[in-house]
Amino acid sequence: MCNVDHRTTKYWYSVLLREMLNEGVRPNHTTYSSLLKACANLGDQDSGRQIHAHCIKSNLANINVVGNALVSMYAESGCMAEATQAFDQLYEKNLVSFSCDFDGDGRSQDYLIQRMDVGISTFTFASLISAAASVGLLTKGQQLHALSLKAGFGSDRGIGNSLVSMYSRCGYLEDACQAFDEMNGHNVISWTSMISGLAKHGYAERALELFHDMISAGVKPNDVTYIAVLSACSHSGLVKEGKEHFRMMQKDHGLIPRMEHYACMVDLLGRSGLVKEALDFINEMPCKADTLVWKTLLGACKTHNNMDVGEIAAKHIIELEPQDPAPYVLLSNLYADAGLWDQVARIRSAMRNKNLMKETGLSWMHVENTIHEFRAGDTSHPQAEEIYTKLDKLIRDIKGMGYVPNTSIVLHDMPDELKEQFLLQHSEKIAVTFGLISCTSAAKPIRIFKNLRVCADCHSALKYVSKATGREIILRYSNRFHMMKDGECSCGEYW
Repeated sequence: MCNVDHRTTKYWYSVLLREMLNEGVRPNHTTYSSLLKACANLGDQDSGRQIHAHCIKSNLANINVVGNALVSMYAESGCMAEATQAFDQLYEKNLVSFSCDFDGDGRSQDYLIQRMDVGISTFTFASLISAAASVGLLTKGQQLHALSLKAGFGSDRGIGNSLVSMYSRCGYLEDACQAFDEMNGHNVISWTSMISGLAKHGYAERALELFHDMISAGVKPNDVTYIAVLSACSHSGLVKEGKEHFRMMQKDHGLIPRMEHYACMVDLLGRSGLVKEALDFINEMPCKADTLVWKTLLGACKTHNNMDVGEIAAKHIIELEPQDPAPYVLLSNLYADAGLWDQVARIRSAMRNKNLMKETGLSWMHVENTIHEFRAGDTSHPQAEEIYTKLDKLIRDIKGMGYVPNTSIVLHDMPDELKEQFLLQHSEKIAVTFGLISCTSAAKPIRIFKNLRVCADCHSALKYVSKATGREIILRYSNRFHMMKDGECSCGEYW
């Protein structure tokens, strides 16, 4: 049996909350935490903001479990300013600075302690570390790691699991591996977090080896473990292995596939160009596919220019989520790839009539505890003039090394000169240029976060930049990392 689809979930959590309030039943911290997690899973920031307002009115917004859910909800919706603000409030609520001679060596040092009469809580540390991971605040996560050790919690498994997740989600995979290796015993969460981290960084073979180590250690995988395993196969084109693990989860471990597992299988087949087989797989599912599955298929159709299957996938998404702009955008891109500009105009007209807006591409960086956000063609940053001067020089340098702007991915009917100008002002290129200006230490990677998948041209350009400048560039979006060094990327061009 499959999960309830996202549209039904969104409808019911709204209805149930309204009925609770109408009947005078006061939601508690568990209620709000669950609702915020549902909003995060659906990317429903509008409902999330409304629930946030209810939390504030109920004086529950500062409860740790609610605050953590707020951070995750805003982060997964791409609202990084709000996510960081929610994290700061959670952090300040729990911890306060003070000076003391902690080591007894006569030197006064600054530390942070928990604002709780009963002392420091391992749960609080684990929650704050997880929240830092959601926003990508590595420095805060490292501070919390150090504090947990000072507090004597180095052997706590919950904190260890949070550290593995935090370091891998911030792009510090080897630190995640170290945190995993230093744990005193691993449970299913430990193994799953490490497998997931390896998968997101493109190390499928290591992820599968670790999965087999987990089985050998006598730890039974759960459904989340298999999402990580199937994702690892998908990101590396391991179709045979992915099919085998999908079979194993049911036959060997008695796990019933969830919609996320079906989406992983569709992604596995679709990325490998087996779009028709992916459609057949969906049609043979024992339950009705939700928008996640159909969007996965539509994305594969865009990658492999399969218009026939793409139209089928888009039709299903529009039926399930008529207010979702994603299927219109992807279908429009398919038509643009084929040069069918009349169809493109029709799709864009339909979007205007329904007041649907394409999600804006956004890149951001953390520099000295400040988030710097960039959009395509952005001139709002205080250092905009310096950034664009540097960017122009970078483009000249990498063109001299062989970089050729891929104007074919600009899906607008315009001259090539304008297409190139449009490409060279993508948010990723602006962000990495700002990183070169502000992060001067060659030993430190430039870390960029995105809310959308990186385009092929930016992927190529950033590889050249890494070679031209001798700087490592780590790009994180959604659930995938690209680690670029000396002109090569960890994805192996399979993404």
